[in-house]
Amino acid sequence: MKKILVTTDFSNASRAGLRFAIQLATQTDVELIFFHCFQAMVPTTIHRENIDRAIREQTAEHLTKLEHFITTIHHSMRVQPGTNQLVVVEHLDPETAILDYAHQHDCQFICMSTRGAGTIQKIIGTHTGWVIQRSSIPVLVVPHNYRVRPLAKILYSSDLENFEAEMTIVAAFAEMLDLKTDLAHFYHPDEISLDKETLSQLWRTKYPALDRIYFNQYDVDKHFPVQLDGLVKKVKPSLVVLFTHTKKTWFDKVFGNSVAESVSFVTEVPMLVYRKPKV
Repeated sequence: MKKILVTTDFSNASRAGLRFAIQLATQTDVELIFFHCFQAMVPTTIHRENIDRAIREQTAEHLTKLEHFITTIHHSMRVQPGTNQLVVVEHLDPETAILDYAHQHDCQFICMSTRGAGTIQKIIGTHTGWVIQRSSIPVLVVPHNYRVRPLAKILYSSDLENFEAEMTIVAAFAEMLDLKTDLAHFYHPDEISLDKETLSQLWRTKYPALDRIYFNQYDVDKHFPVQLDGLVKKVKPSLVVLFTHTKKTWFDKVFGNSVAESVSFVTEVPMLVYRKPKV
């Protein structure tokens, strides 16, 4: 059974990630690990036993709060809890705590909410942005205003670099949820002409999960997020899948110099961000 680490800081924004994960769990057999990290208020004492007791008491308080928080969301969604765990960790660095726990407990995905981001700048510097850039574990990024709906289709945006390895990963995720996948490739005007019909037929034969394939010419006068956003509005996927480069940050690769530009798809459609497989 795959494990998804679902983070929360008890904020209203973090509810979106929890709702998305709970909905996902109704469509496939996964274990949700609801995770909260806090910084303890340590008493000013030289006695270690007093410090340890204070941390234990505060951990128990946060665990009770987490249990109530998750129960409330399940009730609001009218969903019975499935296989899940509640985990509370005391740590000075929430981002490090998230990655450490995910790696140590063999989590296959990390699920996090954005915090009201209307621009990419509002994600950069946040817990979510930090984790995306550093995680070797795929990260599900859920917009703060996400509304629960069954997952129906994936839009996988590909640069066709190491396509087969990436498509195998996407197809496995789609199969896990019994979803169809649309493929989008934005090609540059000076790129070698693609035999779109032949490629489409070949890929559909090899990857039965593939539905529609979009070959869009890249508009050099528009930033990539704007163009992808337009396709997202047209296709209306449940999830956008992207792959990062290890030698470039996610923001450098995907958004280039447009970090100050409003990118509405970041706030409207959940994303699944993978690290690019090694060639």
